[in-house]
Amino acid sequence: MINVIRVANIEKDLEWKEFLRNQYNLFFDFNFNSYNDLFNKGIKWHHLKFRESGSNKILAVMIGCEKYSEGINSFISCDGVSSGGFLWKKNTDLLNYFEIIKSFKLYLRDNNFSHCLLKNPPFLYNFDRNEETEYALLKSGFKANSISITNIIDLKEFEFKKISGPKKRSINKSDKNINVEIINDKLDEIKFKEYYSILFENRKLKNVTPTHTCDELFYLINKLNKDIIFFVAYSDSYPAAICVLFRINKEIILNFYLAGDEKFKMKRVSEILLFKSIEWSKENGYKYYDIGTSDANGVLIEGLFGFKKKFLADGFLRKTYELNLLI
Repeated sequence: MINVIRVANIEKDLEWKEFLRNQYNLFFDFNFNSYNDLFNKGIKWHHLKFRESGSNKILAVMIGCEKYSEGINSFISCDGVSSGGFLWKKNTDLLNYFEIIKSFKLYLRDNNFSHCLLKNPPFLYNFDRNEETEYALLKSGFKANSISITNIIDLKEFEFKKISGPKKRSINKSDKNINVEIINDKLDEIKFKEYYSILFENRKLKNVTPTHTCDELFYLINKLNKDIIFFVAYSDSYPAAICVLFRINKEIILNFYLAGDEKFKMKRVSEILLFKSIEWSKENGYKYYDIGTSDANGVLIEGLFGFKKKFLADGFLRKTYELNLLI
């Protein structure tokens, strides 16, 4: 039997902290997702632990929130972070998955949810790298609501010599003129606004806004400078591009932001910055580097996907699973 426990404060919950110590994931860490409360996003949390009644072991945790819209009360895992779903204890087996998902569905019904969305990361993010969890979700009544494709590099296989000839020449040329630095010291707020403006203007050209405001990103980088790595590329001492990496766990790096100033587009500044951040990740012992999605609104951006493939990044699915409890 599985007991589902709603955690009022994951910052102070010792079991939650101990669970994360053994299978860490940045998005399940209070130190990361607390920025949502600090900046008054009004999220009603439902963070859950799944405890085996016989052994009292925690077999999974889930970050979640409640959203009410048009008469529908939805459980979402999760707003405020890129992905959520279940974070499983290492070596959990398929039968446990079924039992835990069954207990989760009972929790949803008992708490008057009529709808559920789980924003799962690619299966490579799991410590047990198989698709048994997705099999269990599908066989338990969940449907794949939407999919997108993200590009992930196996850093063990990544070598400069494997990149295409034109791309190698471009990187070598840029490397002579572009200086890439990691900002390790506490950020100056005024200087950071200059960096952030590169990101904001870059996204504005694509008719989107950054996920985080300037104040939010400034706070996160300063608070989590071991888990959020901030690169800046300079051309003639002028900031020309930025890259923000999220350390998801000890094996996976997520490139959350890569943006260049349009004035330096012909200098291929974003390319050299991407290459240097990949190189840094491999040198620091990470196994996988997630460059991010290559589609928008369900449509593949072919040029973007092709660009990432030139950096030896293969496509993996990010799936959102949906459950309608009114059926």
